[in-house]
Formats: sequence, C-alpha cells, structure tokens
Amino acid sequence: MLGQTFAPSDLASVAALVLLETLLSADNALVLAMMVRHLKPAERQRALLYGLGGAFVFRLIAIVFAGLVLQQWWLQAVGAGYLLYLPLKHFISHHQGQEKAVKEGSFWATVVAVEITDIAFALDSVLAGIGFITSADKGIQEDKLWVVYLGALIGIVLLRLAAGAFVRLLERFPALDHVAYLLVGWVGIKLGFHAAEKAHEAHFLPIAVPHLTEIVFWAGLGTIVLVGGIYAYLKPALPGEVNEAEVGMLEDAQDLITNFPMPDSADDIPSRDKQLGSEG
Repeated sequence: MLGQTFAPSDLASVAALVLLETLLSADNALVLAMMVRHLKPAERQRALLYGLGGAFVFRLIAIVFAGLVLQQWWLQAVGAGYLLYLPLKHFISHHQGQEKAVKEGSFWATVVAVEITDIAFALDSVLAGIGFITSADKGIQEDKLWVVYLGALIGIVLLRLAAGAFVRLLERFPALDHVAYLLVGWVGIKLGFHAAEKAHEAHFLPIAVPHLTEIVFWAGLGTIVLVGGIYAYLKPALPGEVNEAEVGMLEDAQDLITNFPMPDSADDIPSRDKQLGSEG
C-alpha cells in the first residue's frame, strides 16, 4: 500500500465501483438465499450465517492476492476471461429460462456449495476493481491499488449491513441483475485489452492491440448504467414475484451476524419461520 496516490478523478472510479459492488453484493446475497431455501428453518439460518461470513473472509483473502494479479499479464488475461464468461453464462441461462444454481443437498454439502459461490463472488469483486485502475496510457496503476481494496471493503460492508435491503431492491427491479453483469463484462473487456497489450510487450502476442481509451470506457460504462437503470425501472417485478421469504431469511442472517457470538446450536437460532409459527 506504500506509494499510493489520490487524484479527484479517482472519485469517479470509486463511485462506479460502489455501484457495481452494490449490485454484486445483492446478487451474492440473493444466490445464497436461494441455495439454502431447501433446508430446515434452523439449518437454513445457520447455513446463511456461514455463507455471509464466508463472503467476508474470501473477499479479504482476495484483497491480499490482488497485488499478485497486477504483476502478471497472464493472470490479468485469465481474470478478464473470467469476467467475460460471467455475463455470457448469466444471459444464456436467462434466455433458456434457467434459475441460478440451487442444487439441493445435506446441510454440510450446502454449506460447501455456498462457500464455493462466495469464492467466485470475491474474485468478481477484486478483478472488477483491478479493471477500474487500468488505463490505456499507464496500464494497471499500482499506486491506485487502494481503489481495489476500497471496493472490496465496500462489498464486505454492504453484505454485512444491508444484504436484505439490496436483495429487496434486486427482487423489486430484477433487470438490475442484467445491468450488473453487463458492467462486469465491460470491465472485463477493459482488463482484456490491457492484458493483450502486456502480452504483446512480452513478445507472447505477435499482433499489437489498440488502446481502449478512457473516454470510450467511461462512455460505455455510463451508457450501461443510464440505459440499464431506465430499463430496470420500467420493467419492475410483477405483483407476487418478489420473494419476501428469501429477503426475510437474509435479514435474519444479518441479525445473527450483528449479534455475535455464534449460537451454541441450530435450535438457538431465531428464524422468521419460527416467529410466524408462534404468532399463529
């Protein structure tokens, strides 16, 4: 972190990264809720607790390894490919009418699947941040590594404090999910251009790749946010489509994280299902 610099123009990168982290964090939390919904109420809450906790931990680990990605063009290429793969997979699945993966299994099998999902989202977060500190004339700016760290930390805070609220927003305007993946893909394109340039400089790629200028990148980013936001607003979820149960599960899990220490047993976990049962 030594030798870090700040310029007013960095605020635009931070603001864009906050928006992206907000959408990715909401998507992360929504996927977790869907993955654990087949479990018994008490087990469901414990699995969500592990899932949100794992999201924090893996984001912190990803932050530590972010510097390594800055040093190797082939890691940047792999990261760019991964960021491009995500929206392709998302839109193909959506076109085919498939829901996000919700394979059912035992409690611990579900926890393992949830943690693997957390790793994937942690990679999304950090790789997207690296894309935001890449410029056509300077390449990846190591003196802006703080932007990557800040973005990942913002994702942690959002999951910690407002997962339920952002999931409710995503459920209300489901097209925001598409906006998030378009942004991820656009950042992947930027990172891919830079990786290709570095590969050419290393004499690995024989063909020189043109620069993706900052004007083009930010114009594309702004267009995705503006057009996508308007589209999402005009295409809200129909009445009855918002899954209040899943949002409720996340809010319960947030309460558990806020009120550490960990309960001694799954039976000690207050769940929305139990509360509803007692009210009846």
